Amino acid sequence: MALLRELYALNADNKVFLATRFVPTAPEQIAAPYRKVISQVFNPDRGHPSLQPARRKALNDFRKACNDPLPLIDFMLFYVEEGVVCTRTYGDIDAPFYSSLLSVYRSAAELTSKLDPAQAEVFQPRFLAIIRDTRMIGWGFHDGLIDIYTSELPPHWEL
Repeated sequence: MALLRELYALNADNKVFLATRFVPTAPEQIAAPYRKVISQVFNPDRGHPSLQPARRKALNDFRKACNDPLPLIDFMLFYVEEGVVCTRTYGDIDAPFYSSLLSVYRSAAELTSKLDPAQAEVFQPRFLAIIRDTRMIGWGFHDGLIDIYTSELPPHWEL
């Protein structure tokens, strides 16, 4: 017990991880601090986006903390949505930026394809909205999203 207390007190990531394993916590509560990090990196309240590795760290930390695929898919789509808003607000970024977003979109699609069809249907509008909102974005981003959508998600989900 003493070791758990020490780990819990060590840092915020440990608190979240241990709380999700031992204390019933709503996924929205778990996700809130990570969402804030993503929002501030992609679309800060002041200044320009930093696009620092903190965005990827927040995603990876949430992935470790959350063992439920539904909130994880929701968070991954949020991540991509924030990246799209960033691009639409500040203009084209660069190929590595879009590769990162495509990687997260693909991971969300792969997880979604493993869900029960009724659970998966909830996410279809968000996958489609991301595609719709990227029509004018370069670097092959839009085409990459379409490729992932048509190859990874349920075949009956039409574009």
